[in-house]
Amino acid sequence: MFAKVPERYMHRVRWVLALGWLLLITSLFYDPISYWLTLPENTWSPLSISNITPYECVLVQGKCLPEQPYPIGAIMFWALIVPTGVFVLMVFGHEAWRRICPLSFMSQIPRALGIQRTRKKVNPQTGKVRHELIKVDPNSWLAKNHLYLQMVLFFLGIAARILFVNSNRIALGSFLIGTIISAMVVNYFFAGKSWCQFICPMAPVEQVFAEPRGLLNSKAHTGDRQLVTQSMCRTINAEGKEQSACVACHSPCMDIDAERSYWENVTNPKQQWLYYAYVGLTVGYFVYPFLFAGNWEYLISAAWAHQENQLATLFNPGFYIFGNLIPIPKLVAVPLTIGLFGLAGYYLGCKIERLYKGYLFRNHKLVSTEVVRHRMFTVCTFFIFNFFFIFGGSNFVRMLPSPLRYLFPVLMAGCSGVWLYRTWFRNPYRYQRESLATRLRKQLNKLKLNVSQFLDGRALDDLTADEVYVLAKVLPGFDKEKKIEAYKGVLKESINEGYANSASSLEMMRQMRLELNITDQEHELLLTELEVEDPFLVDIEHHQNHEEWLRQESYRQALLDTIMESSREHPHQAIVLDLFDVMTGKKPFESFNELLNKLSPDELRSIEEIREEYSITSQEEEEILLHSNPHQLWQTMAYTLSAIEHLDALAEGKINPACNLGEISDQQMNFYRNTFSKFDKDGNDNLSAVELHSLLRSIGRSYSSERVQEVMDMITGTPRSEFISFGDFTTLLHQELTEHPQEGMLERFRRFDVDNSGFINLEELRLCLRDIDISLSDSQIEEMLKLADKNSDNSISYEEFCELFGQFKNTVHSV
Repeated sequence: MFAKVPERYMHRVRWVLALGWLLLITSLFYDPISYWLTLPENTWSPLSISNITPYECVLVQGKCLPEQPYPIGAIMFWALIVPTGVFVLMVFGHEAWRRICPLSFMSQIPRALGIQRTRKKVNPQTGKVRHELIKVDPNSWLAKNHLYLQMVLFFLGIAARILFVNSNRIALGSFLIGTIISAMVVNYFFAGKSWCQFICPMAPVEQVFAEPRGLLNSKAHTGDRQLVTQSMCRTINAEGKEQSACVACHSPCMDIDAERSYWENVTNPKQQWLYYAYVGLTVGYFVYPFLFAGNWEYLISAAWAHQENQLATLFNPGFYIFGNLIPIPKLVAVPLTIGLFGLAGYYLGCKIERLYKGYLFRNHKLVSTEVVRHRMFTVCTFFIFNFFFIFGGSNFVRMLPSPLRYLFPVLMAGCSGVWLYRTWFRNPYRYQRESLATRLRKQLNKLKLNVSQFLDGRALDDLTADEVYVLAKVLPGFDKEKKIEAYKGVLKESINEGYANSASSLEMMRQMRLELNITDQEHELLLTELEVEDPFLVDIEHHQNHEEWLRQESYRQALLDTIMESSREHPHQAIVLDLFDVMTGKKPFESFNELLNKLSPDELRSIEEIREEYSITSQEEEEILLHSNPHQLWQTMAYTLSAIEHLDALAEGKINPACNLGEISDQQMNFYRNTFSKFDKDGNDNLSAVELHSLLRSIGRSYSSERVQEVMDMITGTPRSEFISFGDFTTLLHQELTEHPQEGMLERFRRFDVDNSGFINLEELRLCLRDIDISLSDSQIEEMLKLADKNSDNSISYEEFCELFGQFKNTVHSV
């Protein structure tokens, strides 16, 4: 819901809330006005003592607590702002709270001022110095134990509330200012949302109430998957469009996809401390006022929020039970009580979890550990939400008009009940199924299959995950080859975006393979195909998580936007055009830094700031800018088209397998050998029908099994051949189709020029390229058109087509 609200509006909301919070903090130190609203005779005021306190006398340890008019800053913070935050988290989700949180907003002041800590890095080859922001090391103590630290800070915070800051406005104001300064200091030392992710004591509260998702929270894993999701860091470029500002400070990140973060951590023992201990700590916080005062009136009346002598009670007896004072100082009694309740909550939670799991086992209900723990956590959240508002919300209710006082508990129970129903049935398998179904839906769209007769007027995007899988089973034309093609597209996207790697994908996509009737062996062969197409994609050493992928994509987008903006006003247009040529692959990357040095100091400073913000190394920069650029994509397509034309000509009997074999260079032979070896799984220097089938798919030809057998028979000259040799394979890929290259180029152009207009427009290019490689994105195809379109008429003429493909003549291009 709130994820779709434009950033420029949310930025204004943050400013308003931050200024309002600063005004409230100021009032804690000096407020000569608001006490008037609490005067007993002002019964029209919802904050009047006569309305807030329903008792003639609030007894504290057997003595009446004097009620006096007071400034309202403290009670407004504790009785209104804090409960509102909890309600927002449960109902609107973390994507609302974390986009408007004034503390998070203020913690980014060092970033806004450009004064964050950096480290210097020197390129050993060029000697060039770069500065990058410092992130919390994933292997550091803080990264591994931040949840424990946050829980300890939360415990200290609620203990400090009772002891020092609940009603002492100076102490509360100092505490809030200290928190703001701490947040800014942390984000000075570390990049991104390091305060929110690793230190903030409110973070455990956010996780408990907002994960796996709030009542009105958007889904990051379904629908139109955007680069910017939920509450993730974002910025606005020069064109007014939102773009990711993720620097990968934490993985998995709650701001990107809260449910993914939840399921990845649900079996971690730390989560038991989070949920069970949080319940205990919260219950302990609300029970202690009863143990201290000897009655519930002290808590319900909100007298604790304006008790004038709070600090004077630190060494008074901390317990008053059954009319007897227990001589344990309050300074000791408060942390002792809350701490014991926290430990008891953890122990009872773990005990009940084991009993529940044993009950399911005895009754032969096979439920995984993830589901058992999820249900326990769900009950914890439901319970503590209602418990919190029964006690913590009672003061807020008294500020409401009489008719609304009865509506409030109904609203809380209704919201939490609906949340419980929606959350109880969630599980990691359904989340994964929905996520993969979204990618499968995308692949079905690319295949251009006729699905309208099965949808009753609905769009493909409107189908649920289960409906998508059912459609995939019954859809005419969605045969085995199409299923493998779609599965390959899903696999490639999942690995590319960091959701899986070549090793984990086997288990992650097992459910989809069962739905599409794809074997584990076919999965392994598809990984080999992807390795041929892009070796870095499936390389475990180069694997990056989703947050790292977002960081690099964000950098690439920000750099492109900066260069495009500079090109509009730069007096030396040739420099900027040369820079753009490097980024699109027209010029070698080695000239990139030389060209950058020709920019103006301000423009160069902007690029250095982008590098620093996203912590980009020289190696990462080269990989980001050159990976899948349009020039490389055209190179890949030229090789693929050549292989396809050979296969088609061979299958149609237009050429003989042994005819017109030209000279093979060492570079070409090495490429053929490497490609052949990747598919020759058993290392016998032969390709079986299954291995050849997979190889042909990697170059864009998804033949049927029967067609593959026909090709094998024609290549070997032997009926029902069981394999082809490396020599046969080399011959297949290295034939000259025609003695007249111009005729071949014209035929290739006509393949793209569907309407015979003499020009290839964007839609024609998209249709033809998707027929060869359905994994190409719209943005990649648009960049390919721009590269070939020399005269900027949004189409490719025959001359431009020949000029482009002429660059790739006699060159081997790895897919």
